[in-house]
Amino acid sequence: MFKKVMSLALASTLVLSAGAFAASAAEAEDAVAANDESAVAADDSSAVAAGDESQVGAGTKIYFDVKSAGWKNFSKIYCHIWRADGTGKWPSWQTKKEVCKKESDDLYSYDITKAGKENAEEIQNAGSKNLYCVIFSADTGSQIYNTIMNGNCIGDTVYVTGNQIENPKDSQKTDTEAAWKNHPECGPQKVITSTSKVVGTALADGTTDVTLLADYLLDYVSDDGTADTSKTDKTQDLINQLKVSPLAVMSNVNFKLEGFVKEETMTQDVANKKKATIEGILGNCTDPTKGGEKVNKDEIKNAEAKNDAADTSGSSNGGSSSNGSSSNGSSNGSSSGSNSVQSGQETTIFFVFAGVMVAAAGVFFLVRRREN
Repeated sequence: MFKKVMSLALASTLVLSAGAFAASAAEAEDAVAANDESAVAADDSSAVAAGDESQVGAGTKIYFDVKSAGWKNFSKIYCHIWRADGTGKWPSWQTKKEVCKKESDDLYSYDITKAGKENAEEIQNAGSKNLYCVIFSADTGSQIYNTIMNGNCIGDTVYVTGNQIENPKDSQKTDTEAAWKNHPECGPQKVITSTSKVVGTALADGTTDVTLLADYLLDYVSDDGTADTSKTDKTQDLINQLKVSPLAVMSNVNFKLEGFVKEETMTQDVANKKKATIEGILGNCTDPTKGGEKVNKDEIKNAEAKNDAADTSGSSNGGSSSNGSSSNGSSNGSSSGSNSVQSGQETTIFFVFAGVMVAAAGVFFLVRRREN
């Protein structure tokens, strides 16, 4: 009789323990679900407060104030994002992946995850590095001018300033200037146009006023060393506008030429011809950084190859850096909450199992003692 009672007690203990385990698992699942729903709600809340400074850097959306552009009779708004240095794989112009969502009659949003998971994560982790350009456009042909963007612009709104900018490639066209509401450091991309004018205010990471002019000269001196004088004759005007030293420009030209040769995208012979022609151009200029003083031709000829850009490895640094990315912080917070729930579940399972073992050992001990 005693053995039967003990067997029933053991069976009851096992059933109750199993029930406790099931309840614990259900609790854990509910907690995880609640945690995930909170994270989603936090991301979606950025849509409610688009342009609100408290939301800047949150979520995965950027916004466009279409009312400020004054565009009419369009059916779709698109968002085109790419790396300012031209690298990487990004969605093609006005494809399905670039279609924006209508938040209201005046506001459209674009979720950067549509540009690809890796691209979105890279932008989120970029922080304050101005590595990207963005253009909002309509299916009517209207579009804004290239606008610089960094990771901190997530959650912010692009608006049209009302100014017109000469299209860098086609001087017969003008583009609508745009800027970010909360990020004045990211605005219209600074470039030299095909008519040798400086437009825009924001430099992409890896570029400076010096590198802009160095690239300009390299573009308009052919492989045989012949200069397109309709462009290179504007060199002094550009030096004055950019307020750069001709010597610094020559140093950067030499740096770029050495890189081309090393990468085998240019022969040493071509590099030498380009170098000689550009030395002649810059050797006849004055230096606005020295009060308009005539440059020393020997210094130009012996200019040390030097990279003027503070950071030309922005892509790799930007991709690996998570500093300043509140979006990244939000992601880590969600992951941490889920981990803590898992940890609590594992602890409960351990104690339930231990209780079962203790109960079984107790019953076994009493049975043995009764038999003896």
